[in-house]
Amino acid sequence: MRGRIILSLVVVAAITSCIAASLLYRDRSLDTGEAVSETKVGAEVAVENTLYLPDEEREFLWECEHHGNVLSEYGWRIVSKAIHARDTETLQSTLAADFHGSVTSTSMETRYKNDTVLIQRSVGAKQAIGASDFIEWLLSLRKAIDSELAVQFATLSLAPASRSDLGGNWNGRCRLRISGQHKGRRHETFVKFNFTISEPERTNLDIGGWWANCEVTQIDSTESQNVLMQEVAAERGLLLSTLHDNWTTNTGPRVVGTGGIYLCDFNRDGRTDVLVTEPLSPRSVFLYRGLPEGQFEDATYELRLPNLPDADHALFADIDNDGWEDLIFLGRAVYRNDSGQRFQDATRASNLTQLILAGGSEGVSGTVVDYDRDGLIDIYVTRADVSRFNQGSWIDGKSGALENNQLLRNLGNGKFEDVTQTAGASGGPRSAFTANWLDANDDGWPDVYVIHEFGAGALLVNQQDGTFVEQQIAEHSDDFGSMGLASGDVDNDGRIDVYVSNMYSKAGNRVMDNLSPEYYDDATMAKLRRMVAGSQLHINHGDFQFDPTENHDDIATVGWAWGSSLVDLNNDGWLDIHATCGFMSKERSKPDG
Repeated sequence: MRGRIILSLVVVAAITSCIAASLLYRDRSLDTGEAVSETKVGAEVAVENTLYLPDEEREFLWECEHHGNVLSEYGWRIVSKAIHARDTETLQSTLAADFHGSVTSTSMETRYKNDTVLIQRSVGAKQAIGASDFIEWLLSLRKAIDSELAVQFATLSLAPASRSDLGGNWNGRCRLRISGQHKGRRHETFVKFNFTISEPERTNLDIGGWWANCEVTQIDSTESQNVLMQEVAAERGLLLSTLHDNWTTNTGPRVVGTGGIYLCDFNRDGRTDVLVTEPLSPRSVFLYRGLPEGQFEDATYELRLPNLPDADHALFADIDNDGWEDLIFLGRAVYRNDSGQRFQDATRASNLTQLILAGGSEGVSGTVVDYDRDGLIDIYVTRADVSRFNQGSWIDGKSGALENNQLLRNLGNGKFEDVTQTAGASGGPRSAFTANWLDANDDGWPDVYVIHEFGAGALLVNQQDGTFVEQQIAEHSDDFGSMGLASGDVDNDGRIDVYVSNMYSKAGNRVMDNLSPEYYDDATMAKLRRMVAGSQLHINHGDFQFDPTENHDDIATVGWAWGSSLVDLNNDGWLDIHATCGFMSKERSKPDG
């Protein structure tokens, strides 16, 4: 039993961080099964209750995840290989004698089409089919692919039909992805389906006849003449060999934060320039000047920017109001833009660096805005230094006693004052990777949304008098694990919407689906579920009515999401979402995201 449970070790993170964080819980050794005394999660976590999961509930959750791993690693792999090989005999052997299923009609609704891309979704009533027709239908999904075929199953949920009978039938939801090329065109199909199987143990899967039912609920198909986006950095003049790569650097600890990318037309020639910071490289600062036809050249030394050790977080902002964007390395240095010809060190002439460091660290993000509409650019600095957040409760959405963000008001001539407290703009004790300014209530004054790595974000509403009032963006906006943030009018109704990129975990969602509701109240269960539910798009309906599209799989289930942006990639007048996703993989050929 213990050997099999180790297969589900990945769920330790899901179950302990989602359920036991900020609660007292009992842990047991996976190797010996010996009891361990009650353990407090995190340093100095103050929790009034002593709720914990009973051993039998934890064992049940472990068993569910073990069965899910066996199904994914063995059962679905049999089906995947059979589809790949057009092996009807093997497919037939997986189906129960009384197998029955249903598929959507063959009618496909075109959702988007241009000269390059065709995106369709299945519509219409369900059609009941038997085993032989189901196999024929399943293989038809790959008929349009003649090269680079990939078949992948993802188990979204899995639970025994009866909690008291693990040896009986199991029900679940799954997503099948089939991709490849046909005559040079790229194809990708996603199939979502509900299923019933016998107990997913290796013995049952070896015997066969374990797949009893399959109900297809949705089919999405995409066809493209070529890849939508192609890697061209090196050929455009952006050097990649100088940047740190966690995949190819095998010595020392893996590093999560490896610098950033910042865009600006610093010389006002109408072309975008690119600043790259890389604290792990011998050179930590690269400023590429934009050239005609999308080319770039390294102009770092020509512009007199020195090599700043450990330079990481930066921003462009015209802090002296001369019409030229200056360059700020948060907590490190300030460089004045001299009419696009060079950057001059103005660190001592400005008090900006000192003010930022007075906040406890250099910060992880800086955003610019004229919050008081006095014509001068102000700066909002956020912090996400986990080592500073050693108090509070993840469940309650707090990350310690410190208020870590800063609102720095521009006084002119490169001088600032810290008005965080008087303006009520700290955002509270949150671990914030970034913040975003937007006019949330259409009153013409910029408000700011501050995301939170360990709980709900905060919308700070501008009171038009230099102060802010904090409120939630939505009633159920516990966007736990927020890493990225972008705002824009995604539905073209004239109101600014908010996209928050969070953590989505299939394992975490499976655990939450199987967790009995008797152990936590409804509010706590809702918070726990939000921890792994994924990204959210908050649609602005006016009067602070933001509707989170939390059940929209296309938005939520993008993996472990980090920085995000809203941009019209295909010039059709509608904003698209781009989110960087994934985590550090052990092997380059097996990316996490």
